[in-house]
Amino acid sequence: MRRNELLEAVDLIYAAALDEGASWQDLGGKLMTLFEAQRATLWLADGAGTPGNLLMHHDSYDEQYASRYVLLDPYRAAAREVSVEETVRRQGDVRLGHEIIPDASYVKSEFYAEFGRNSSRRYLIGGLINVSKVIPLGLHRDAASRPFDEEDKRTLSQLLPHLQRGLQMRARLAPTTSSLATGALDALPVGVIVVDREMRVLYSNAEAVALLSDSQSGLSSARPRPGPVSGACRLFASHPDDDAQLCRLVGAASRGGAGGGMQIHARPNASPGDSAVLSALVCPALRHLSSSTQSNMGTSVIHGAATVLTRHLLRPSSPPVRLLIDLFGLTRSEAEVAVALAGGVTAENVARTRRVSLDTVRSQIRTLLRKTGAVGLRDFERIIALSSTMHRRGSLYARCADNDSFRQSPGGDPRYID
Repeated sequence: MRRNELLEAVDLIYAAALDEGASWQDLGGKLMTLFEAQRATLWLADGAGTPGNLLMHHDSYDEQYASRYVLLDPYRAAAREVSVEETVRRQGDVRLGHEIIPDASYVKSEFYAEFGRNSSRRYLIGGLINVSKVIPLGLHRDAASRPFDEEDKRTLSQLLPHLQRGLQMRARLAPTTSSLATGALDALPVGVIVVDREMRVLYSNAEAVALLSDSQSGLSSARPRPGPVSGACRLFASHPDDDAQLCRLVGAASRGGAGGGMQIHARPNASPGDSAVLSALVCPALRHLSSSTQSNMGTSVIHGAATVLTRHLLRPSSPPVRLLIDLFGLTRSEAEVAVALAGGVTAENVARTRRVSLDTVRSQIRTLLRKTGAVGLRDFERIIALSSTMHRRGSLYARCADNDSFRQSPGGDPRYID
């Protein structure tokens, strides 16, 4: 029985990651059922930057925890002592509460006496997830329940890598709309490729086609085109070691594993200085991504297939002028200065190139900091870099010229212009 519930939980992780037919609260409910827990906690910031418990609907206990008791939580204090590097080494490492904090110390703590006792936090099982920072996952039982045991640890150890992969997908796909239909996938700045365990391509989105067609890229396939792909078109990396590792990750993900990440090096004939190195994240495939004609078939994982998410790792990218105008209310002149500064150009060089005074550019920089809410140029560069992830090459924003028009391809389809 637990095996079927485990598979359902894995399905929910990836469905929640894509916001396709399930929410993170649905996953939290499944985890609480699977582990006979009263609470599930995974605190992350939402799109507005406000921290919240991803796995449960907000309640009074979450409000109390966020406002006061997070600072008293001995488990979270222990998690803060673990570095990101240590989290990587401990990936999949699940611990019971008494293995983190001695049980006698926890029961006598101010946290448990004032808050934990009343909020069903007597027993804990948890693990650490690494998604740019260390995030603790916790499942809690109240004092009337039995403690978590070794079987619970084995079960959560199987789920933890999938949860980490799902959160990585959530982070990479965050700028998309709430539903990842085929059209939305084509708007992604991330290449999405679905392959079977033999590395045959089942689906590619528009960005993936651009990456696969790049003569410098170390990832390619025959006949790349957007949408479902038929025939024996194989995905492969040009470097043998990269290809072997990619095959291993796809094989693991297609058999129900969580996959993993890797770098894909540029082709040997790449131009000197060309940053064509790709990052790839391999994870289980979702059924609705396999074909545009099967978008309503549910959100279960396709056994025997995997999804490869890929993008340039080192190649610099600046957001389109039109996007910065819409995001921050900049004038065109201010947006053009913002793009120039994001490329590492000094104010003096911007002034020289634009044939304006240095005082004018400095005044525009002060306006840019105010409109973007940046506290300084370094923070401003971070904001602009994040904005560059919100569009893909060939998107409407990227094609905008000095006015709001854009050119179409000879066939009349504007989506795939680079």
